[in-house]
Amino acid sequence: MQRILMSGCLAGLRVRYDGDTRRHPSLSLLAENAIIIPVCPEILGGLGIPRPRCRFVGGDGERVIAGQAQVIDENGVDKTEYLLRGAQATLQILRLGSPDLIIFKEVSPSCGLRRVDIEGKKAPGMGVTTALLRNSGIPILTEEDPLP
Repeated sequence: MQRILMSGCLAGLRVRYDGDTRRHPSLSLLAENAIIIPVCPEILGGLGIPRPRCRFVGGDGERVIAGQAQVIDENGVDKTEYLLRGAQATLQILRLGSPDLIIFKEVSPSCGLRRVDIEGKKAPGMGVTTALLRNSGIPILTEEDPLP
């Protein structure tokens, strides 16, 4: 049976910054024939629910990992360390769970694959966790991609 590491909000968990979920009907069908490993890097990193919305300043998740950008919440508080800690925790779960596929939430500051919020605008880039996991050899999709 296929193992899928999935953003917790897509799996139906109320872990988004606003305490909501982004359950996706197609992913629910996929989950019927797979083992889902739900993760929320932001919760794993120590942020609560609800929490202020976060955005990047100075670049995306790749630049955060390189120490060249930050993640700031809507109140101006630096949350970079939380997202870095959550990315590392997710990497540990990936190593333990050995998933065949990763499905993350697009635009998330942790899980975005192609678009994130940089300084208040949706821009090309990836989230902190995605940037850390992208070279794992495991395919990464989002809820916007055609599903296998």
